[in-house]
Amino acid sequence: MRPLVIAHRGASGYLPESTLPAKALAAGMGADYVEHDVVMTRDDRLLINHDLWLDNVSDVAERFPGRERADGHFYVIDFDLDEILSLSVTERFTVVDGRAVAVFPDRFPVWQSHFAFHTLEDEIEFLQGLRHSSGRDVGMFTELKSPWFHEQEGKDLSAAVYDVLARYGYRTPESRCRVMSFDAHALQRIRAEVGPAAGVDVPLTQLICRTEGHETYERMPDGTWENYDYDWMLQPGGMERIREWADGIGPDVRMLLRHGEPMAAGELAGWAHDAGLYVTPWTVRADDLPHCAPSLQALVRLLADECAVEGIITDFPDLVIEALA
Repeated sequence: MRPLVIAHRGASGYLPESTLPAKALAAGMGADYVEHDVVMTRDDRLLINHDLWLDNVSDVAERFPGRERADGHFYVIDFDLDEILSLSVTERFTVVDGRAVAVFPDRFPVWQSHFAFHTLEDEIEFLQGLRHSSGRDVGMFTELKSPWFHEQEGKDLSAAVYDVLARYGYRTPESRCRVMSFDAHALQRIRAEVGPAAGVDVPLTQLICRTEGHETYERMPDGTWENYDYDWMLQPGGMERIREWADGIGPDVRMLLRHGEPMAAGELAGWAHDAGLYVTPWTVRADDLPHCAPSLQALVRLLADECAVEGIITDFPDLVIEALA
């Protein structure tokens, strides 16, 4: 069976990430699942957005000057949903000399056409409506974005997301939904408490990144917060520990490759499979390949044939489907 094709923030290689048009294009291209990130607003609504902040994909700085925090970011959690829905969304950018510069210059142009934010409920209703009208049952890879941050802010992101999943019928392992997070403590709590309380038992994916990325912080016994150390996950025996609370792993695709050239499979996928975990790496991008990968097609074939991954998370679902054909 070929790996699942999981459209990362939708078909984000072609349309602004996380928007409903990007999800529609992914479905039309034949993606099996769409991946999205969920963040909570000030008024406890669940927004689809990759970052904890709004400023790299919207006009929030122009619309709401002075609402940024000390680090310069405009955080989702500092805005009500109605305020966020009034913003214009665009292709991801950075600001250079006061000008918006696209992170991926060959993708959709910055500030062209009109796109908007939407909620988790909006996206579920969109996908379920598409299933009704077309027969295409596109599933969801739902990432809980930094539950630890929401905990610091007094919000329970995991419980809120699980309430929505239950309401829309995503309750069993066979449901077209998998929940992911980099936050191991959040996944452990979901397995033990949040899922059973909501009556939701969908597969859980432990996302893995480099410790130096400062993706996750954990509360220490003295109440302070420290950068979470992922290094143990990448050592022999790490996968067996993860299996205590997760059904699969989502590593950076580079973690599945040996260091250096030529491109070759490493040991991590085998360790995961031996522990009974599925493997769904992120993110395969035609315009940002690992240095050792000669082409997207070659990378996809190695992931499918040598690593035997169960899914591939990609910004370019059409190209991955073509490579797997």
